[in-house]
Amino acid sequence: MKSASANQPLPVYLQVAELLTRQIKAGYWHEGERLPTEAELATTLNVAVGTLRKALALLAEQDVLQRVQGSGTYVKRAAGTKRLYELFRLELVHGPGLPTARILDVARTARPAHVPVLGTGTCPEVWRVRRLRFLDETPVALEEIWFSGAHCATLQAQELGDSMYLFYQQRFQTWIARVEDRLSAGPTPAWTQAPLGLQPNACAGFIERTSWTAANTPVEFSHTWFDPAVCRYASRLSQ
Repeated sequence: MKSASANQPLPVYLQVAELLTRQIKAGYWHEGERLPTEAELATTLNVAVGTLRKALALLAEQDVLQRVQGSGTYVKRAAGTKRLYELFRLELVHGPGLPTARILDVARTARPAHVPVLGTGTCPEVWRVRRLRFLDETPVALEEIWFSGAHCATLQAQELGDSMYLFYQQRFQTWIARVEDRLSAGPTPAWTQAPLGLQPNACAGFIERTSWTAANTPVEFSHTWFDPAVCRYASRLSQ
């Protein structure tokens, strides 16, 4: 089944929480540093103060931020948090940006030869999802994602959210524990389309990713083509 419609986005307060976490991990703010005032931050993010407060409260519950009465909001701990976009490595050249996605195509198909056996390997078919990825509403990449057809017999584009990992958790009770990325450069696929600023067969950044559960079962395989003129691959390590 094909679709070019947008899928269900995350609630705005969750979008804000995810973006703030990505900014903290990118080094915009450091441990112990005070964030701008709620009014300033709400204006910068173009959201209502009430929405911002809900996002800040969530991050405080998750030990990412500490809210001090009469003083402000401080970065408490960025390392060790588990967020929806913990493993999303693309960033705009000027900063992290909030990831969103538009579903282009969803199809159930025989597993291609280049796609590894996924899940238990009992099903010869896989689901293939093609998406256009955005960061802060800027188109940056194309994704082609495969997961086992054993999970479900039917699937509609509108059932998928911006985060595939959240979809796996909620729909299949499957959690991604680790990934392996292989970076190179390669030609964009024939199904490249606007508004991404790359034509078919154009040279692009290329990521091949395999994702596993904690039990070391491969459950997802993907290809990502990204425009290096507007985004970059970033990986940060800390002790």
